[in-house]
Amino acid sequence: MEAAEAESGNVSGMVLGLLAVIWFFGVPLCLWQAIAAALTGYAGFEGEGTNAWLTAAAVIFTVVPVLATGICVVTRRVVRAWIFGLVAAACVLLVLAGLYSEARRAELLRPPEPLPSGYCAEYSGGDSDCPGG
Repeated sequence: MEAAEAESGNVSGMVLGLLAVIWFFGVPLCLWQAIAAALTGYAGFEGEGTNAWLTAAAVIFTVVPVLATGICVVTRRVVRAWIFGLVAAACVLLVLAGLYSEARRAELLRPPEPLPSGYCAEYSGGDSDCPGG
């Protein structure tokens, strides 16, 4: 019975190590690729390559700590579960703040809605061509 638990602990420890390597090297690599895509500009994509790499970095940034937290909860590693849980919560909040900031910036850069048809603006100092006035 103890041998099976030890083997399970070894496997989950290796998986946690692999997740840490993916997290520590995957996120910077994706960000580096996004910077390279933004600087070189893929022909005809106009930012799509940069967005794809940034999305990949955000997914790795949030999913890996969540998976690590789940593995620690299942294997009853309480302290590590709390640590990974706090890291996962912080990562999710950072990604959500970035998404909110990007949505807010897109909202501010959106052109104003066109005036309704039949709209007539009156100007001071002259006759009014608007109906009813």
